[in-house]
Amino acid sequence: MVTRRLLSRGFAILFLLVLGARTQGQQPRAPSKDRQIPAPPAFARIWKSQTTGKEYRVWVENERLHAEWVNISPESVQGGAFIRIECRRVGNRWLGTAQNRLPCETTEKGKRITNWCRLVTRIEFDPLEASRITGHTEWARRFDCANCKILEPVWTGFVWVPKEPSAVGGKQ
Repeated sequence: MVTRRLLSRGFAILFLLVLGARTQGQQPRAPSKDRQIPAPPAFARIWKSQTTGKEYRVWVENERLHAEWVNISPESVQGGAFIRIECRRVGNRWLGTAQNRLPCETTEKGKRITNWCRLVTRIEFDPLEASRITGHTEWARRFDCANCKILEPVWTGFVWVPKEPSAVGGKQ
């Protein structure tokens, strides 16, 4: 297997929030491929990642935390990019998975190409707060674009804050 290093920092950062954290003996089940994330209710709020600048619509419904990436560039929308997160409550934390379809730039036979990778990854959120959402995720230090596989994971934390001050204190 030929290993390709990430060619852009942007791709590495893209995986920062979408790859999930493993917890001690508590492995969330991955959603089925046919399962769609429900439409967000009116009380969903937009949160911005202080790490990547990505914005997520976040809501809790039927004992599930949902988040979906909303500030996707027009080019990425054309390629079908998405990040959809679903977690279940375990104690005071939220454990779950992220369904991802993201671009990975690589070089094959001297030609630069974009491979669209589909991954299901783990993610963990700390107890939700009105002014911030924190959690842990796995970041891909090295990624095999040809096979869409994480070669060298690194665990890290993240922080999301409300996009607008008016979003604080809503139904979470």
